[in-house]
Amino acid sequence: MTVNPRVNPKKLRPYDEPPKRRRTLIPDGPDTAAAGFFIVAALWLAMATALGALAIGLRIVTFEIKAPIGIFDLAFELNERRVEYAFVNATVYGWLSNVGFAAIAFITPRLTGHRLAMEKMLLLALLAWNGALALGMVLLYFLDINPHSPLTAFPWFVDGGLATGALIVAGSFVLTAASSLRTGYVSLWFIGVAILSLLGLMSLNAGLGIFEQFLNLDELPTALASAFFEAALPAMWLLGMSFSILYYVVPRTANQPLASGAAALLAWLTWLVFAPASALAALVDPSVPFIVTTLGGTATILLVVPALLTVGNLAATMSGRWTLLFGIGVAAFAAVSLVFLMGTSLLEAIGALRAVDARVSGTDWEDGVFIWAMYGTFTLAAFALAEHAMPRILRRAWGGGLLSGAQLWLAFGGATIGGLALMGGGLAQAALIAGGATPDALSAELLIYRAIAFAGFGLVALSGIAMLVNMFLMYTTAEPAQYVAPVGSTSAPAAASH
Repeated sequence: MTVNPRVNPKKLRPYDEPPKRRRTLIPDGPDTAAAGFFIVAALWLAMATALGALAIGLRIVTFEIKAPIGIFDLAFELNERRVEYAFVNATVYGWLSNVGFAAIAFITPRLTGHRLAMEKMLLLALLAWNGALALGMVLLYFLDINPHSPLTAFPWFVDGGLATGALIVAGSFVLTAASSLRTGYVSLWFIGVAILSLLGLMSLNAGLGIFEQFLNLDELPTALASAFFEAALPAMWLLGMSFSILYYVVPRTANQPLASGAAALLAWLTWLVFAPASALAALVDPSVPFIVTTLGGTATILLVVPALLTVGNLAATMSGRWTLLFGIGVAAFAAVSLVFLMGTSLLEAIGALRAVDARVSGTDWEDGVFIWAMYGTFTLAAFALAEHAMPRILRRAWGGGLLSGAQLWLAFGGATIGGLALMGGGLAQAALIAGGATPDALSAELLIYRAIAFAGFGLVALSGIAMLVNMFLMYTTAEPAQYVAPVGSTSAPAAASH
C-alpha cells in the first residue's frame, strides 16, 4: 500500500477538529434573557434618573414649550407635568420592571432546578415591553393625558404591548415553576403573585383604555380606576419582587439557611392580603363609600407587618455574618434596602392617617416618599440582585470594587437627601397653604427644599452611570471564571431553607 506523502492522515480525522459553534438568530443560552433584561434596565435607570433631576429642576425654574407639528392638531409639549409623568414611567416600567423580569429569569431556574421555559420567547417579551414603553414615552409629549395618573397615561395600544410582554414572562414562569410551587421556596411564591398581578393590572389598564377610546367613558370612573392602578402596581408588583429578591440573595450571601420559614410564609400571606386592599385608599371621592377608603387606609398601615417580619427574619439569617455588612457587596446593598423598606412602610402608614393625609396630599411629601420607595427600597434590592447575578451570568470574577461602592453610597445618599428634602418641603408646603400663602410665596419658600432635592437626586443619577460602567467593565475586562464568587461576599449553592 502506498501513502501520499503530501497528505497528513491526522487531518482526515474529523474528531480532531473542534465542532463549529452554530449561532441561532435568537440567542437561547442559559441566562440570555436575564442578561438582556439587566442591560436594558441599566439603560432605563440612566434615563429615569436624568428625567427625575429635570422634573425637580422644573419646579425650581419654570419652563414650558408648546410647538404644533401640523398633523392631526398635535403639538409637542414640554412642561413639568409631562416630564414628571415620563420620570415615573421610566422608573416603574423601564428600570424596575425590567429588573423584575431579570429576577424572574435568573431566580426561577435556580430554585426549581429546571431550565427556564420559553427562553427565546422571553427575548421577544423584552422587545415587546421595551418597544411599547419607548413609544409610550414619546407619545407622552404629544397626546392629552387628562385625567390619568402617570402610570395610566399611555394610550391603550401601548398598554397592550406592555401586557403582551408581561404575558410572555408570566407564561415562562408558570411553565417552569408550576410543578415546584407547592414545595417551593418563598421567593417563588412572591414571584408568582407579583407577575400575575402585573399581567392582570396591565390587561385591565389596556381594557380601560379601549373603553375610554371607543365608548367615551366619563372622567370620574376613569380617574378612580387610574388612581387604583397607580397604588396597586407598586404594592403588588414592585414590592412583591423586592421581597422575592431579598429572600433570595440574603441567605446565599450569608451562606446560611433562612432563619424562619414560618415567618417568611406569614410575611407572604400578610402581603398577599394587605397589598391589594391598600390600593382602595386611593379611591378618594364622595361617590365611594367611606368604608372602602377606610379599609384601604387600614391595609396600608398593616403593610408594616410583612415589612417587619421580613426585616427581622433576614436580620436573624445574617446572625454571625455581620462583617459582610461592612464590605461592599450583596449584603450591604440588601441591608440598606431593608432599612428603606422599614422606613418607607412607616411613612406610608403615617401618611394613611386621615389627619395626615388631609395635610400632605398633593404636596412634595408624596414625591419624597416615592423616591424613598423607588430609589431606596426597590433600587437597592435591584442593585443587590445585579451584584449577585451579573458575575454568574457573564461568568466573570467581579464584584465589590470601587464602582460597586459608588453605586451603594450614591444611591443611598441621593435617595436619603432627595427624599428627606421633598418630605420636609411637603410639610412646609402644607403649613403655608393652611396659612393662606400665595403661590408666589409658596414657590419662594420651597426653593431651598427643592434645590437640596435636586442635588440629592443628582447623586442617584450618578449611581445609575456607575452601574452602567460597572457592567461594561465586568464584561470587557474581568477574568473569566467557571464558578463565580464576587469579591467581598460569600456565595453559597445552598438554597436557603429549601
